[in-house]
Amino acid sequence: MKVVLLPFAKEDLLEIKYYLSKESPQATKIVGQKIKKSLSLLSENPYIGTIKEDGDILEWHIPGIPYTLPYRIINNQIQVLRVFHEAQNKPSKWELNQN
Repeated sequence: MKVVLLPFAKEDLLEIKYYLSKESPQATKIVGQKIKKSLSLLSENPYIGTIKEDGDILEWHIPGIPYTLPYRIINNQIQVLRVFHEAQNKPSKWELNQN
């Protein structure tokens, strides 16, 4: 199944890269590889995540790093809403009106 990063997820990835590049170029590479591998795994196993209360959103915690991918499946497409660091305050509801 095709994985599509919605605008907030794309912004998250840029912020993660920027932050980590200041801290450690090696960490940037490792985290980037794990996120990329996780997106590939998600495309092969779209229901790997946990269904949340509203039933439309699934969340998958990326193994080995403190990031969560909230996503939804629409028309045979996996739409990643965010690449969310688990230390952040999680919103009560994920934003859905992204194009």
